[in-house]
Amino acid sequence: MVQKIALVMAAVGFSFVLSAPASSAPPPCQQTLKQAKEAFHAQQKAAAAAFRDQQAAARTAFHDQQKAAAQAFHAQQKAARDAFLHQQPKPTQAQRRAFHEQQKAEAQAFRSQRKAARAAFRQQQRDALVAFRQQQRAAKEAFKQQQKAARAACHP
Repeated sequence: MVQKIALVMAAVGFSFVLSAPASSAPPPCQQTLKQAKEAFHAQQKAAAAAFRDQQAAARTAFHDQQKAAAQAFHAQQKAARDAFLHQQPKPTQAQRRAFHEQQKAEAQAFRSQRKAARAAFRQQQRDALVAFRQQQRAAKEAFKQQQKAARAACHP
């Protein structure tokens, strides 16, 4: 009789040990919530990476455009100098001074234009970053609310 009780107790204990890992698995509803959370975070991470890549590409394009504009300006200045010297093989001091002042004014205007373009580009980049962060925050809040509602539905 004692052996039967011991055998029954061992069987109950063994069945409890076998059933414990199965019952510790999250219910399907919880698993779905976890997968949704992982997918959302992966999507947010991918969006951030794409935004950074887009910003970097815009920065590179802007700098390349600025570099090309500077090269074109310097080439134009050199051509104007060459044309001035060709038209005036022996310019007077006043002609030289006037030409030099004209070139100086053009260079100052070009630098001012570049400075304004750089400021506008930086502001555009900052505005895009702020808008992206706000969009990410809004998506995160919406996801949290959706998850909260789903969790409530899981545990009535």
